[in-house]
Amino acid sequence: MPINILQRDDGSMTFGGDDPTVGFINETTEWVATSVDKVFFVATRPYRVKAISARPTVAGTDGSAVTATIRKAASGTAIASGTALHSGSIDLKGSANTVQDLALSATATDLDIADGDCIGIDFTGTLTSATGVVTVTLAPKYS
Repeated sequence: MPINILQRDDGSMTFGGDDPTVGFINETTEWVATSVDKVFFVATRPYRVKAISARPTVAGTDGSAVTATIRKAASGTAIASGTALHSGSIDLKGSANTVQDLALSATATDLDIADGDCIGIDFTGTLTSATGVVTVTLAPKYS
């Protein structure tokens, strides 16, 4: 019987069996020129955000700033009114095919995703030709 070593959200380790729901998960969404704010994950258990990386595949060309923020929001709250999970923003006019690793929020509770919370992307500016992808890495929270 295989035994998995699992990292808890606080960094400590524990042993687990073959349950595929206990390890890190990656939630990914893409954006295209016509994208609008959207939710791409709804939690069915508590999680902790461990990393966020974005990669523009085509840089936006609008004359003004074109950015995105990854947010969490409770049920009944629009993603644009949610809590940012990172500092700064994703530069949608950044170099094509260059990864942007985002600095996670310094407020630990911002990174806690409760059962029923969602994670989404909030755009600012006009995307024009901007396309890309963002991945949020989550760790299940254990007691």
